[in-house]
Amino acid sequence: MSTPALDLKPDVVNPAPAEAADLAQVLNFLEAHEARHGASPASSFYLSGAEQHDRVELTEQLHTILKQVVAALSKGQSISIMTRDQEITTQQAAELLGLSRPTVVRLIDAGELSAHVPGRQRRKLRLADVLNYREELRRRRNRFITESSADYDDVDPDETAALLAESRRAH
Repeated sequence: MSTPALDLKPDVVNPAPAEAADLAQVLNFLEAHEARHGASPASSFYLSGAEQHDRVELTEQLHTILKQVVAALSKGQSISIMTRDQEITTQQAAELLGLSRPTVVRLIDAGELSAHVPGRQRRKLRLADVLNYREELRRRRNRFITESSADYDDVDPDETAALLAESRRAH
């Protein structure tokens, strides 16, 4: 195959007429392989480099995307590649954080968690934001435990045991 001569614009790939034969060759390879081995790439497609052992296995998802891209370009269609953050509901966020849904709503209202309302009523949160907040909660808890335990470093263990025993007898 020759060096790609695709017209690249931000997130848009337009087919290059000079590459039509190369694209057709790739599409024919993918279709023939599927005809022989089935539609699933079951560990059989690789991206390889110039060196002999320079290769990595493509996932099924990447294989499907590659096939769609090649099919579109071979038909003279432009393609757009967009990234989109995964969004979750307040209930899903609550489950990830180990909190109640009303608590998550309060955190949103207080500005601690960001969310948006794509429709009329349901809030959506970016999964990445929720995971970052969960990590921040973990850091806060660890810091609190460390600071709290420092307050009790000078406590006599024998005195603590005596106080616990006295407390148990009282109950």
